[in-house]
Amino acid sequence: MRTQWVDQLTNAIDRSTTPVITLALASKDSQSFRGRAAVATWNCAALNSPLVVRRCSHGGFWRHFAGDRYLGNHRARIEIEHSQRILKQGIATPEVVGVVFYKSGLFQSMDLLTVQVPNSVDLVAFLASRPTAHRRDAALAAVRDLLAKCAANGLLHNDLNARNILLANVGDSVCAYVLDVEDVAWAPQRVEYVRAANHARLARSLHKRVRKGDIDMTPQQVLALISELESHA
Repeated sequence: MRTQWVDQLTNAIDRSTTPVITLALASKDSQSFRGRAAVATWNCAALNSPLVVRRCSHGGFWRHFAGDRYLGNHRARIEIEHSQRILKQGIATPEVVGVVFYKSGLFQSMDLLTVQVPNSVDLVAFLASRPTAHRRDAALAAVRDLLAKCAANGLLHNDLNARNILLANVGDSVCAYVLDVEDVAWAPQRVEYVRAANHARLARSLHKRVRKGDIDMTPQQVLALISELESHA
C-alpha cells in the first residue's frame, strides 16, 4: 500500500470486515463499471479523492474454475510492477495505491485500489455517446498517441480491448489511459510487431462491441474508425 494512503485507507475501512468492493458499491454516488468482476468508485469522507476498487478475477479458461480466487499474491504484485514501469515510461495509467487481501483457506481474493481519473469514460462509452466531430477527433488523437507510446516502449497489451482505454478531459485536451495492465508483456526490440498486435487486438474488440450493439456503427464505419486509429500511430 502506498505510504501516503495508509492512514486514509485505515480510517476509511476502520474496523469493518466488509470487503472494500462492497463498501465502494454502497458508498454515496458510487459508479459501477463493467469488468470481469465488480468495479466501482469508492467515495468516502476519509479519502482525499475517490478511488476505483476492482475485484481481481481470472480471465480466459481459468475464470470458469478459479473465479476470483488466487494462490499467493503474485497476481497483485504483477499488476503493481507493470503499472509502475508503465508510468515511468510516460504512458498514462491510473496509479495503484493499494491491494486488500481476503483469505479463504489456501486461497485468497483481492481488491485492487487505484486513483479515480476524473472526467473520464472508456472508449466504448465515449463512442456510444455520439460525440461531436471536434471531441471525436481529439479523443482519437489521444488514443493514437497512447498506442504510439506503447509501441515505442515495447508494451504489448494482450487484453487491449476498447474498455481498457480510458479517455479523460484535461483542460482543452484529451488524455488516453491504458487499464488492466496485469496481462502485458514487454518486447522493446520488436516495436513494429507490438504496434501491429496492439492495433489488431483493439480492432477485434471494436468489431465485437459493434456486433453486440454497444456502439451504434455500421461495419463500414468501424473499419473507417480502425483505419483512423492506425494512421499516424
